[in-house]
Amino acid sequence: MRVRQILNQVWQWLGADRRLVEAFIALLVIQAIALILPQAPVAISTSPVYARWLAGLRPTLKTWTTPLATAGLLAVRTSLWMRALLAWLALIVAARCDDLLERWKETTHFRRWLHALACVAGVLIIAGWGMQTVWGWKQSDVIVWPATPITIPERGLTLPPRANVFPGRFIPLRTGRYGLYLVPKGSSVGLVVQAFDEQGQILPVSPSARDEPQNDLRLALTVEAPEAYFALPQVGYVFRISRLREADAPIQVQVYRSADGELLVETTLREDGVLFADNVRLELQRTALPRFEAVYNPGAPLESVGILALLVAILATYHLRRKTAAQPTEEAPDDEGLSTD
Repeated sequence: MRVRQILNQVWQWLGADRRLVEAFIALLVIQAIALILPQAPVAISTSPVYARWLAGLRPTLKTWTTPLATAGLLAVRTSLWMRALLAWLALIVAARCDDLLERWKETTHFRRWLHALACVAGVLIIAGWGMQTVWGWKQSDVIVWPATPITIPERGLTLPPRANVFPGRFIPLRTGRYGLYLVPKGSSVGLVVQAFDEQGQILPVSPSARDEPQNDLRLALTVEAPEAYFALPQVGYVFRISRLREADAPIQVQVYRSADGELLVETTLREDGVLFADNVRLELQRTALPRFEAVYNPGAPLESVGILALLVAILATYHLRRKTAAQPTEEAPDDEGLSTD
C-alpha cells in the first residue's frame, strides 16, 4: 500500500504543469549547446573518424576538448543527456495523458485542448529526435565552387548550383530536399591547377590512379584534408600541395619524381603563382571557397513544431491559471457585501 501511494505521488508530480516548463527549458539548453559547440559529424562508435575529427578541434578548444568530449557535449543529440531528457519527457507526456483521460469530464473544453496540445508536442519532439537518430547524418567539408553543382560523393548526392554563395555567409542554405541543410563552416582554399610543357601545350593532370586525367584540376584544401596529391603521367612527376590551418596561410608545393621519389622542387605560394620544374610550367589559381556541413535531419520539422506547440501550451496554461486565480479576488467584495446583508 505504501509503495502504491509513493508511485501515485510520483505520477502526480510528473503530471504537474511545472514539469512541462522544466522540460522545455532543458530542451532549449540542449539546443543551445548543440548550436554553440561543434558537434561530431559521425557516431562516436566509429572511433577512427571521430578521433580525427576531435584532433582537428584541439587547436580551437585547446584544453577544453577532452572534458567536453567526455561529458558528451560534442555529440549532444546522441548523448546520454539527451536520452535521459527524452525519457523524462515521455514520462511527463504519459502522466498528462493519464490525467487528461481520468479528468476528462471534470475539466473545461479549453483545458482539455491545452492538455492534449502538450501531449502532442511531447510526442512530436520524441518522434523527431528518433527520426534524426535513425536516419540522420552529417557530412563535413562540403565545398561549393562557383556555378558548379554541389556534390556529396559519400552520400551519392548532387545538388544544383547555388547563386550568391560566398565565404562568410552564416545563414544555413536550403537545398530543396526534405530535411537536408547546408550549415556554413567558414572558408577553404580552392586551387585550379594547369600544367604546360615547354611548347605551351597542356599536360593532362591526374588526380589519382583511378581517375581520368584532366586539362584543369580543381582542388580544395580543407581543415580535414589540408593536403592533396596529383600527378603528370606524361613526364613522371608527382605533386604534393598542402596548407596550414589559417585561411590566408601560404601554400606549400613539392614536386617529386615518381620513379625514385626524389624531391625536385619545394616552394611556397601565398597567392596565384607559377612553378617551374625542368620543362614543366605549373599554374595555380587560388580562391576562397565557402565550406559547409551537410546536415540531414528528417525529424527537424517535427521537433521544431513540437517545441513551438509546447511553448504555446505552457504560455496558455499559465495565462489560464493567472486568470482563474484573479477571479476570487475580483468577486470578494461582492461576496462580503452579500454576507453582511
